[in-house]
Amino acid sequence: MDQDKPREIRLALDAIPLGGKAEGKAGDDAVLFVRDADGVRAFQAKCPHLGAPLAKGEICGGRLYCPWHKAAFALADGSLEEPPALEALTRYPVRIEGGEAVATLTPEPAPAKHAAAPVDHVLIVGTGAASVACVTTLRREGFSGRITMVGREAHPPYDRTKLSKQFLAKPTPPEKTLLEPDFAAAHQVERIEAEATRIDPAGRSVTLADGRTLTGDALLIATGSRAVVPDFEGKDRDGVMTLRSLDDAVRLSEAAEEAKRVVVIGAGFIGLEAAAFLTKRGLSVTVLSREEIPFAKRFGEAVGAALKRYHAGNGVTFVTGSVARIAGDGRVTAVETEDGASLPADLVLIGAGAAPETGLVAGVEPDDKGGIRVGADLRLAERVWIAGDIAAFPEHGSGVTARIEHWRLAQQHGTHAARAILGAQGGFSGAPFFWSNQGDKRLDYGGYAPDFERIIMQGDPAALDFIAYYVREGRVIAACSVGRNKPFTAFLHLLGEGRAPSPEAIEGGADWAARV
Repeated sequence: MDQDKPREIRLALDAIPLGGKAEGKAGDDAVLFVRDADGVRAFQAKCPHLGAPLAKGEICGGRLYCPWHKAAFALADGSLEEPPALEALTRYPVRIEGGEAVATLTPEPAPAKHAAAPVDHVLIVGTGAASVACVTTLRREGFSGRITMVGREAHPPYDRTKLSKQFLAKPTPPEKTLLEPDFAAAHQVERIEAEATRIDPAGRSVTLADGRTLTGDALLIATGSRAVVPDFEGKDRDGVMTLRSLDDAVRLSEAAEEAKRVVVIGAGFIGLEAAAFLTKRGLSVTVLSREEIPFAKRFGEAVGAALKRYHAGNGVTFVTGSVARIAGDGRVTAVETEDGASLPADLVLIGAGAAPETGLVAGVEPDDKGGIRVGADLRLAERVWIAGDIAAFPEHGSGVTARIEHWRLAQQHGTHAARAILGAQGGFSGAPFFWSNQGDKRLDYGGYAPDFERIIMQGDPAALDFIAYYVREGRVIAACSVGRNKPFTAFLHLLGEGRAPSPEAIEGGADWAARV
């Protein structure tokens, strides 16, 4: 065999449906073939985010969506259109021989870009999802100027979504959460590890705890959120923890090695994810919540009750009540409730939500939910943008001002800000989406419906096989799903285009998803 001959993968054209996709393999190699009226193209077979098999994804319009976390790529060339992936798909040359498509496993070079940016130096406060997406988008679009990122965490940027999931199921090296081993060098970023004490939008400047002041031609404020710790008696005892940062996750995982009984205060996403994976680790886990049914206000009682039954069936104990005090002598021994119950614990995780870090921003009064109000363009002042958890912005699908703590939405904000920095005009209209690993079940939610009026349910929530559509003022503005990837992805796509199906179309049984 000619060792210099490039490797190839062949697949019969009949195996690639027109308007569809199919995976081709040769030994350990694989590519994804897509076929439409313009011909056949080949891309890498796995999503660059976490390696999901793209052959199991969905094609909607001119996009290919990852089956797990809904990263979206253009079918025309593999370019990135929606996170959580941060890079385009690798594309391979394809030729047609007889009745076969043949992909040569020599990647086509990515098109070189050069952005004629109106700024020379971009200053970013924060090192989370929005900041990382802004940096990667700037570089992907060809920005060659200076980028400075300021943040108090010592770690390179990491994937926060992993911290409450498999990371806790067993001892896991922290580097497993990193987005890149050396993000700063890879993207030519000046990384400053420091505490910001004041952000001045008018001057596009940031004052640090050591007295330094940094300025930029453009400023992105993406300071994120901090974990909320209610003023419980005993909240400072050893063994009482929060889970917001990588350092938090490392401490919690290390403490879990010695612990036997855990009490999780709060039945939100972080709390229930952590409960599920600490249970997998062999710990006895009790969830204490003021609500009888978790998520009832967000997803409806049927979905919330099904999730509660699922976790209980996997060993999680639920107690309804409020914390009176965290007992112990130096170290925690129990959580005592207001109705007199005592829940033994040698480890307590407080999952009481997060508060936006907006107090540093000078001359701006946060709204009643702690967010900083901006218009659809996310701009706060001249060449100053707000992104992520702190942004109170006009949410396109629902038509209301929203502050949404979603990892992927923060990435979308950061991407929008990067393009605005490079001169793009227009408002942000991306559809919010998040996923939650409730143990071995993945829950998907798209849109924004905190005050829905009714639910259109398809499937069986009790079996955790359903899609629920949330209706307000005669419009479907959000959907929640477990196990219904095709209609959910179609809905998310249409929501992002402002074409969500009507309640009548959904209730009438029309196969609207097939026409996307």
